Amino acid sequence: MRLASARVLWDMLHGPMPRGLLGVGCGDLALNGDTWTLYLGGYSTSFRNRLYAATAPRSEALPAARWSPVKRRGRRVRALVADPPRGAWDGGGMHTPSYVPASRGAPARIYYAGRESRRHVGRGSRYAIGVLEQVDGVWRRTGAPLITGDAERPSVLEPRVVHEDGTYVMWYLATPHEVAPGEQPDYELRCVTSPNGLDGWSAPTRFAAPAEGFFDIALARAPAGWTMVLAAGTNLHGTRPFPPQGLWLMTAASASPQRSAWSAPVRILDTDGPDTPEWMGAGVCDPALRIADDGSLVVFVTGTRRHEPWTRLACQRIRRLQRPPVPAPFQLATGVLTFR
Repeated sequence: MRLASARVLWDMLHGPMPRGLLGVGCGDLALNGDTWTLYLGGYSTSFRNRLYAATAPRSEALPAARWSPVKRRGRRVRALVADPPRGAWDGGGMHTPSYVPASRGAPARIYYAGRESRRHVGRGSRYAIGVLEQVDGVWRRTGAPLITGDAERPSVLEPRVVHEDGTYVMWYLATPHEVAPGEQPDYELRCVTSPNGLDGWSAPTRFAAPAEGFFDIALARAPAGWTMVLAAGTNLHGTRPFPPQGLWLMTAASASPQRSAWSAPVRILDTDGPDTPEWMGAGVCDPALRIADDGSLVVFVTGTRRHEPWTRLACQRIRRLQRPPVPAPFQLATGVLTFR
């Protein structure tokens, strides 16, 4: 498969951006009745990491769909849940939602990464994985984290959960900490299973070794099983050298936690190439996947712009009589890719 189209939805540098957000990243995609819902992680103008959603009519083709962020009264976006209490395990922020629809008496759920630490990246940054449940149409936190790290890899994030044949299967990233400027990534993908998606989780197994460099995944049912897209994360800080960035594809007959059940990964996107759109020139992550009726892959991603000093970006925009960008160590965008 090859990249057929790339479209920006929201962009920190050039806009547009939903009112009330400084940055927004992809999370997961769901079809509920006649409505597509794109679950998002965003950084608010009040400097909090929260979970959000945007919707589009089912009648619109996903690559061209017009997305409307869910808003509160007025024009600002509305978070899915209220902020956790300060000092809670996720009190530092909520990230990377993974949606699982209601089934067999279990409510709809959103698994997410919560940050306890004040630090976002580097030593001392720490994440765990928890879940929201939808009760009477309202999303609610459920308390303690479901998955935490260990002594070697104390930080866990980027959950992706599916429910198949009565078993919840979760893939997630385990790492010493989020990568800081000048560091090389140390990523290990792990997988666990649970009979109910809340407890009884199996001991984690390694799904992808650090040498492979995979950061997170997305899955979708295919006519003959499952398709998985793996992302290598992004070069947030412009570190050189840095591992190859892009997307890879694997298939399997079932949503198996065993790597041996999956085909060898095939690279379908090379963001290190010269023809890569600027908004994802430093890589993509947080994929959300859908297989279209014609067999093409539609992948929503968070893209990182190739690193440039903020002062240079600000001067460029001022010379064009545009507002300078929000001061930030990196510039993110959310977009949709089509592969055929």
